[in-house]
Amino acid sequence: MDVDSKKTESIEKEKIKVEERKSSNSREDQRKGLLIDVLGKLGEKTILDEAKLASILGVTSRTVRRMVSRFEIPPPISLGGRSVWFVGRLLAHIDAAAERAEREAARHAKKIYKITT
Repeated sequence: MDVDSKKTESIEKEKIKVEERKSSNSREDQRKGLLIDVLGKLGEKTILDEAKLASILGVTSRTVRRMVSRFEIPPPISLGGRSVWFVGRLLAHIDAAAERAEREAARHAKKIYKITT
């Protein structure tokens, strides 16, 4: 194999790697986009256990518990000795967190405006 054909082969391999990364990234983006989509398609009274919620969120069960301790999701209720969540409560909690973040951003913008004027 001569030098030019080795370079060409190397370039082709690199192109394939780049395409694989792009494909992987788009699958990851799609998975992230499905988070709210999946929760939104479920009925408000749908009950999710810790494992199913972790699966939907794309995290581990331990991370779900951490999210509860950081107030990112509401605390579970106990049903038959298992931690479970109602989809409606999860969505309401996420919506309330988004509203709080929006109010906080408006407060910061107002402070910055006062400082700069």
